[in-house]
Amino acid sequence: MSSPTPERIRSVAVLGHSHDGKTTLCEALMHVAGATARLGSTDQGTSILDFEPEEQRRSISITTSIAHCDWNGVRINLLDTPGFPDFAGEVVQALAAADAALLVVGASGSVPVGAEFAWERISAAQLPALVVVTKMDKENATYEATVDALREQLGRRAIAVAVPLGSAEGFRGFVDLIDDRAYEFDARGGSEEVPLPEEMRAEVERAHSALVDAAAETDDALLEKYLEGTELTVDEVRGALHTAALRGTLVPILPAASPLLKGVSTILDAINRYLPSPKERVHSGVDAKGKPVEIECDPNGPLVAHVFKTTADPFGRVSYFRVLRGTMRADSHPFNVQKGQEERLSGLGRPMGKQVVGASDIPAGDIGAVTKLGVTSTGDSLCAKDTPVTLPPLAIPAAAYTMAISARSKGDEDKIHSALARQSDEDLTFRIDRDPDTGEEVVHGLGDTHLDVTLERIKRRYGVDASLSTPRIAYRETITGTAKVQHKHKKQTGGAGQYGDCTIEIEPLPRGGGYEWQDKIFGGSIPQQFRPSVEKGVKQTLAQGAVAGFPIVDVRVRLVDGSTHPVDGKDIAFQTAGAIAMRKAVQEARPVLLEPVVNVRVVVPERLMGDVIGILNSRRGRVAGMNPTGDGRSEVTGQVPQAEMYTFPIDLRAVTQGRGRYSMEFSHFEEVPPQVAQQLIDEYRKEHAAQAS
Repeated sequence: MSSPTPERIRSVAVLGHSHDGKTTLCEALMHVAGATARLGSTDQGTSILDFEPEEQRRSISITTSIAHCDWNGVRINLLDTPGFPDFAGEVVQALAAADAALLVVGASGSVPVGAEFAWERISAAQLPALVVVTKMDKENATYEATVDALREQLGRRAIAVAVPLGSAEGFRGFVDLIDDRAYEFDARGGSEEVPLPEEMRAEVERAHSALVDAAAETDDALLEKYLEGTELTVDEVRGALHTAALRGTLVPILPAASPLLKGVSTILDAINRYLPSPKERVHSGVDAKGKPVEIECDPNGPLVAHVFKTTADPFGRVSYFRVLRGTMRADSHPFNVQKGQEERLSGLGRPMGKQVVGASDIPAGDIGAVTKLGVTSTGDSLCAKDTPVTLPPLAIPAAAYTMAISARSKGDEDKIHSALARQSDEDLTFRIDRDPDTGEEVVHGLGDTHLDVTLERIKRRYGVDASLSTPRIAYRETITGTAKVQHKHKKQTGGAGQYGDCTIEIEPLPRGGGYEWQDKIFGGSIPQQFRPSVEKGVKQTLAQGAVAGFPIVDVRVRLVDGSTHPVDGKDIAFQTAGAIAMRKAVQEARPVLLEPVVNVRVVVPERLMGDVIGILNSRRGRVAGMNPTGDGRSEVTGQVPQAEMYTFPIDLRAVTQGRGRYSMEFSHFEEVPPQVAQQLIDEYRKEHAAQAS
């Protein structure tokens, strides 16, 4: 099929809970449509979509894979997304490139948490949707209960357009509720009409009436005709469902058993019939003057393309884009609005799993890929230079899990930083930086699995082996009392000696007061040129700590007395005297440790609020408030020591079955409880003793 017109394109993001069969369904859709010669299998490692070694080893999708097929003259772009929450950034990118979504739910009689989150993201993106109830061939499969659960979760918008003939091993066909005809599946993914079973006639009539009622309510003219007693035609009902799906007022539901190709052709038909083409959706952006503009899907208009995904490896990068307006041609020189530079295209084509099928052009509404762009990153706009348009930024989930990272081999420090930088360019939910307080290299992601996969990937791609550990906490030392200390440093080694003598007083400042130095010497007990040397020594102890090796804060230091020697008085001697005097003074002034405390916000279903409060309390947290959010959830706010938060995401996921979300931000420093402080001091002394020996 040559480049399609926008009316004959469907770009569909496939979402759902992990292991509910998204990838298997996509493989079946492509195979039945003739895009693949054989049915790919995730279990056997033959899937063209789950092609990353990490995906095959873990048996889960990790990245969004893109492929296309043609069905009855329509180009269908499928964006197969991960269901595991640690890879939610991939879902956001896929939704940005899609005109509609296909929600996959296993026929278990309930809506799993991954499908709940998927539906939230579909709703937030305001995309039309279609629901496929998969695994109808499994034991205990229950379509009716699953549809009821979907109606409860999605609201009355969810409406079945087909009911199955049989289930589990007996799943053999379906009844189309629009034309009231029964069909049995064949071995090629298609179906043939058969007589409607008499025992199902009453059930089908009820379901048909519910469907027609819902369809009629979407259009005043149809509703008036229907209320007058005139039967709506099949085309009228299907047209109403298409309009309702576009508006988001109805969500059609269909059954399927993907590995057996049962129901697959019906889903392809439903994608073509009920989901919108890019011509039916209008995107928005901002022009060069900062004014809002509407972007209509016109292949002949000035180019506007959105780069929604980037992959990187040692051999280069592949940029995936969606053309919103105009046509991307192989000889194009698109202008990157964010970077202010023109790009030259190389390897233009359409994605087909890990392959890029060469193409001379990608028209408006279609999805393409290009290799080796010079400056373009995910989220950038590629436009005609004289009509630049900036598109809204991707709503990438904020990182919620942090670990320290280090190379296993000493020679790999520079290599690991380069590899991680490339990974962050590909994965917008992954960040790397250096903690200014501890000096550690730290990585941020959406969860432990996310970071583990990242390490596996950089080892495979770049040959860098790294390990993760719990980050060190940026504790502080301070004082709660006052002290006055004198220290005399004398050193005579046969040559020129060293002599420095100082007396200092220290007292606490209010929390956040930092450090204050006062020179209170009257006369010349310490010559003027050596007084800054004393302060230099004091600052050395402030940085190194006096109790547990952490920086000292919120203290005022006065230099009140001292003495010198006309020959041996030296800068280094007064530095040493100041450092030791400061260390002794802190140890005498009732020192305490301070720890960073963070503000925490957790959103969970109301029934799980007590469990979350229990987790916070067990982590020395203080709950500040509990507020219902109006959607069956509650928000719990509080303050928790940062040291207690590193395993919080894992525990929250376990207690809430993945339904809890949280965010945190630094609040203030607070005194560490004595028993915790003593443990830190003992660890420091033990480590210090080991280094000294």
